[in-house]
Amino acid sequence: MSRNLLRDYSSDSETDNPATGGGEAKELHRPVMTGRVMEVLSVEREEWYVDATLGQGGHTCAILALGGRVVAFDVDPEAIARAREFLFPGHEERLILVPANHRDMGEILASWEIRPRGVILDSGWSMNQAGSERAGLSFEGTGPLDMRLDPTLPVTARMILEESSAEELACLLSNFGEEPLAFGIARALVQSRSRGRLPGTPRDLAAFVSGVYYRKGFRRSRRHPATRTFMALRIAVNQEIDSLVKGLEGVRPILQPGGRLAVLSFHSREDREVKHLFRNWVREERGELLFPKPLVPSDEELSENPRSRSAKLRVFIAH
Repeated sequence: MSRNLLRDYSSDSETDNPATGGGEAKELHRPVMTGRVMEVLSVEREEWYVDATLGQGGHTCAILALGGRVVAFDVDPEAIARAREFLFPGHEERLILVPANHRDMGEILASWEIRPRGVILDSGWSMNQAGSERAGLSFEGTGPLDMRLDPTLPVTARMILEESSAEELACLLSNFGEEPLAFGIARALVQSRSRGRLPGTPRDLAAFVSGVYYRKGFRRSRRHPATRTFMALRIAVNQEIDSLVKGLEGVRPILQPGGRLAVLSFHSREDREVKHLFRNWVREERGELLFPKPLVPSDEELSENPRSRSAKLRVFIAH
């Protein structure tokens, strides 16, 4: 592969920013199960690895610290911008930042003749994204009801609420959010829309869904009543399930023999897609599972980070 091509691409993404030229790195968000992920990837020095969801860069930095080289993907321009600020200097030959959806990573890597030794795809989203006023993912957000991590995507959460029927909304909330009150929330939203009172901000939507819960007699719990609704809309807006499957299907054929494909998922719909995909590949004799059941966070990690409780890690080894 041409090193000039790598330098050209990296110069657009990171090395032209003075923040990468010196100084100390900022403290990084620690992803869920980082130690286990590094173990299952079995990072080798100077081999290429893929961080399919850069986020705040925790997995990328862990791989670099072990001597690996990384191609890191993220559709969120804010994630790429943050990476320019906190990445250590001197990684120009070992790191490429790619502002693209991981659904295209196989095609991009193949065009550069990179055959990775391992891939980590962490389907979670960071607290920075949760607090982004642009994305509109916070229950307290007062900006647009957007939810696009990639601002170039054509559909926003507001558009879905404006254009979907009650049946379509209920299906979306049920399939992507596993929302038990899917139909009640969907019907209430469509009725409110007909009166010109559709929620206009994330805060409005969170309060609206909470109202539906309380009218139905649900008591307060640790989880915010709007959690599943927000998750379902975010998944739909960002086409997350489709991107997950296409990204994994695209990168598997270019893995090195023995290369490892690790996926961290955080809700059952994602995990089912990964489980079925991996099992199909095993039946087709394209590889094997590193372990028959997914790994879950340790008790120690759960005590330190309760948000990790839903995480599942599955690993496929390519033949």
